[in-house]
Amino acid sequence: MKRPISLRTRLVGLTLMAVALVWLLTAFVTWREARHELEELLAHPPSTTAAHFAKERNEVAGEIAGQLLKPMLFALPALALLLVIAIGFALTPLHRLARDVAARTPDRLDPLPTESLPTEVAPLVIRLNSLFADIMRALENERRFTADAAHELRTPLAALKAQAQVALASVDAAERQHALTQILVGCDRATHLVAQLLTLARLDANTQLQMHDVALRPIAEEVLAMSAGEAIEHHCDLVLHDGDAHVRGDAMLLQALLRNLVDNALRHGGGTQIDVSITRHEDRAVLTVSDNGRGIAKDEYSHVQQRFYRSASADSSGSGLGLSIVRRITELHGGTLKICAPTSGEGVSLAVALPLAAGMRAESAAG
Repeated sequence: MKRPISLRTRLVGLTLMAVALVWLLTAFVTWREARHELEELLAHPPSTTAAHFAKERNEVAGEIAGQLLKPMLFALPALALLLVIAIGFALTPLHRLARDVAARTPDRLDPLPTESLPTEVAPLVIRLNSLFADIMRALENERRFTADAAHELRTPLAALKAQAQVALASVDAAERQHALTQILVGCDRATHLVAQLLTLARLDANTQLQMHDVALRPIAEEVLAMSAGEAIEHHCDLVLHDGDAHVRGDAMLLQALLRNLVDNALRHGGGTQIDVSITRHEDRAVLTVSDNGRGIAKDEYSHVQQRFYRSASADSSGSGLGLSIVRRITELHGGTLKICAPTSGEGVSLAVALPLAAGMRAESAAG
């Protein structure tokens, strides 16, 4: 691969060449004029008298000085012109790069060419190509997200319309009441889906979090308290085991993470008890949510973390976004999500491992 030449080297080299060329031409012209004057002087020697000799000497000196100045009067403009041409030639890669960027449209994000670029410009082009790749991924995620969201919203909206038509057409009070109740249920499902879509969109746009030392137990207590009413409706017990750990993270997002785990177990687990535990393993805090419900098939462990995927054993009313939100929040905190069967053999266990806060890591290392 040809080694790129730096812009500084190119400018210095071309400038030296221009100066050397003008200097050589000037020296050549001066030499010719001086030689001509000397030949004239030797061919017509001055008078031997002192007065005439001084006059002739002054005339010759003036002519030589004039001949020395004349080439410089032409050399300086020539030097300026050559420098303009040389600098323009040296900056050709920058002009070519500017034309390439100016010719691009918003939807054209392919990499810029990096061949024959000066060393000072190559890092800029590499960073631009990296930025183009990030923007392309973001746009692709947005297009896919918009298409999936439109598809997912179409179903509950169609169901709401169908139930409203049933209510309008029904003459039986009980049937009409049932249709209206189903409309309210559909509205709740659509509201839940929209809330999850908005959460996922914010997570996709947020790559830099305001990190603080956060205790997990108060978050778990608050989430379980918020979920108590829904747990009673599902005839399910919520159990928080002893244990706590501090992690470096965003408290609101960690609360959303646990809320989605508990909500997923309540809506789709089908069990009678949900256990939440916080433990420490080496330099990680492990937040585990387990239930004794119908569980998830092992061949679906990786699929259920994908957006809009619904497990065959899950409630069909779900949006398939809960575990996607959990996985995204986990990734933003530098953690890992693991799905496995609990020790009891029933239901499913989801464990989120997050890096411990600096103080707790030092404590674990000392212990």
